[in-house]
This record gives sequence, C-alpha cells and structure tokens, in this order.
Amino acid sequence: MFGHTIPLAVIPLLIFCLRIGDCSIGTVRVIYTIRGYRLVSFCLGFVESVIWIVAISQVMQYLSEPQLKYRIFNIVGWALGFAAGTVSGITLDKWIAAGWVLTRFISLDHSGKIIDALRSAGFGVTSLHGDGKDGPVEVLFVVSPRKRAQQVLKLVREIDPNAFTTVEPVSSASGGFVPTSAAAIRK
Repeated sequence: MFGHTIPLAVIPLLIFCLRIGDCSIGTVRVIYTIRGYRLVSFCLGFVESVIWIVAISQVMQYLSEPQLKYRIFNIVGWALGFAAGTVSGITLDKWIAAGWVLTRFISLDHSGKIIDALRSAGFGVTSLHGDGKDGPVEVLFVVSPRKRAQQVLKLVREIDPNAFTTVEPVSSASGGFVPTSAAAIRK
C-alpha cells in the first residue's frame, strides 16, 4: 500500500501502531457487542477491519523481502502491536466506563451507616434480610453507572473495610430508582 515511499526500517513501527489501533478498537468492540450496542459495534468493526487490512497488507508485502531482518521485524511489530493493542483496549474500556453495575454488600455491623452514606451520595439502595454463616445479616444492593462504581466501593470501605462485596455488570436496569439525569450520573 505504501510501497517504498516509506523506508523499510519504518514499516515495522507502522505495523506496530496500526495493530495497536485495530486491537484497541477490537477489544472495545467486543465489550460493546456483549453489552448489546449494535450500532457502536458495527461502526467500530468497520474501522477495525480497515486498519487491519492496511496492517496485514504491509506484513504480506514484505514477506518476500530478501533481507530476513525486515520480515522478522514486521512480524514482531505485528505481534507486539496486537499485545499492546489488547492492553490499551482494556484501558480504553475502563476509561469510557459505559453501562451499569450491580454492587452487593454484606456488612455484619454497619449496614445502617452504609445505607445512609450511599443514599446521601445519591445512590439507590435496596436492603434485604438474610442469614449468614454467623446469623442474621443485611444484604445491600446498589445499581449504579459504571463510572460511579469506585465511588460506591470507596464509601462502603470507609465505613466497613471488611464488608463482603461483589460487583457485576448489568445488561439493563429499569424501574425503581435508577439515576437517569446527567447530573445524577456525574456525582
């Protein structure tokens, strides 16, 4: 595609950068696909494919290069770009933090304080009575935007660092108290 307008020594770096781009996009695309975002997944898949075709064409173009070092450097650029792109895709997903999470807490002695702190911070909390290993417990449920999950965890840890905690993604949430305004989500 680029021919010999680019020095052969630069091609591995180009391949590396292209692979970072397509793998980052691919990782984010898979995450959005799992969450059911069809249009976003479609657009990301298109861009990912175009970048991948450009990258693979550079690797294939120079496979017959008489100097072995160029072939090997191109392949290493491909592999390193894939690895770095996967990591950067995961980082991008954490930065974007789209979607919702369900956080469950069991605190043996501080459930009331946790409920008050979470509600004061604008979170909806549902409390259920349960039976734990050592007797009665309160199980607390909080559905929140993924962007605010760390805030939820921090509030609870400040009150009870030993609270049993689980966090899992939510594919959809409706009814009850789910903050929908931009101001509520930014808190």
